Amino acid sequence: MGALTGAQLKDVSDSIAFQKTKLDTTVGDTTTATTILYAMQQNIDRIGGYAEAVIKALHSTFAKMKDLMSAFKLNLDHAAIRVLDSHIRDEEGMGISDYWEQENYPTSRIAPEFAQIARSIGIYLKAAICFPPVTAMGSVAVTGSGTGTFTDGSAIDGNLYGPANCELEVTAAAGGPGTVSLVATVIGTDEDGNPVTGSATFSSASVGDKVDVTPDQAGKKFQDITDITFTGGANGDAFKIQSKVDRAVAA
Repeated sequence: MGALTGAQLKDVSDSIAFQKTKLDTTVGDTTTATTILYAMQQNIDRIGGYAEAVIKALHSTFAKMKDLMSAFKLNLDHAAIRVLDSHIRDEEGMGISDYWEQENYPTSRIAPEFAQIARSIGIYLKAAICFPPVTAMGSVAVTGSGTGTFTDGSAIDGNLYGPANCELEVTAAAGGPGTVSLVATVIGTDEDGNPVTGSATFSSASVGDKVDVTPDQAGKKFQDITDITFTGGANGDAFKIQSKVDRAVAA
């Protein structure tokens, strides 16, 4: 029969990752007013304040509905991922991780949402073949031309994901829109802890503008950012550095 191809596995796994992002946004949790679970909890609370006969008739069912929705979100596509892994093992004698590495890596890596679900049901995936979610890796508050304070953020968890390309984003422009101009040097490490540096330039940028960090070492990505120096900028400007996802997943 033969296993599905690496490209087909990528398409299916991306679709599962896409489904998870949609459920995370739509189902959400009870603290977010725009989500399904919040609305369900609101009705549970409302019914709890009604007449005793109404509570007996309705409350239990409404509460169970909410529990089922939560379970559905948490168990999204467990069966689909298990059958993918089983199919590949039957046809190729290896699991998803080794098959992906053989067929798709390093050209394409596994989306983090798919990796999270797979690992939650005990399917092993090598960190190197999974790209990380957007990770806030540090920020800079500019205090003058070429001077400022770097605040360290989060490193990419090397037990779960490989390194990533990064981007800078303007978070404050002291002089107003179109006034941030500076050249940044980014200092960090790769997946093996070896030094990696890169550069990025803002020219007449505004809050929300982003620029890619270009590594000085060809083919390198960042697992951690340890410092950022820069020339230019003005007191009150600010920017942050974050990882970039390899690609947007599609249904």
